[in-house]
Amino acid sequence: MAKFFGRFWDRAQGKLDVLRISDKVFDELADKNKRLLGTSSLHVATLMVYKKEKVEGITQDEFRTLIMEWVSKDLRLVFANKAAVAILASPLLAVTAKNAGRKVPRIGGAVEKVPTPLLFAVFSVALMLLQDIRAGKQ
Repeated sequence: MAKFFGRFWDRAQGKLDVLRISDKVFDELADKNKRLLGTSSLHVATLMVYKKEKVEGITQDEFRTLIMEWVSKDLRLVFANKAAVAILASPLLAVTAKNAGRKVPRIGGAVEKVPTPLLFAVFSVALMLLQDIRAGKQ
């Protein structure tokens, strides 16, 4: 269960997209035989981070860790923006959906029984998840 929520948290922060992109870049630039990314393919900052002079290359896990360190601050901002949109839009959507549901003949009574704060929470979670859906995902 913790693994599920951990993966959900990573998805909400945008880490999965960063890992997917870093894996794609690594696969394109890495030496196919050794499965190492050569230092000649990296920016000088990589050598400064690793502080190694005679480096043949870095592994994919080291590359992913390095990229995650570089973009961690940006990921926090992305998550904060997603949360702000979800928190601001969910009350409007919940009230609108509840009012529209009241007008439907057979479910109007059931809609009245659902508390509006519960709808806020459902719409907030749905908006957080829907912001990750992309058309034509690679």
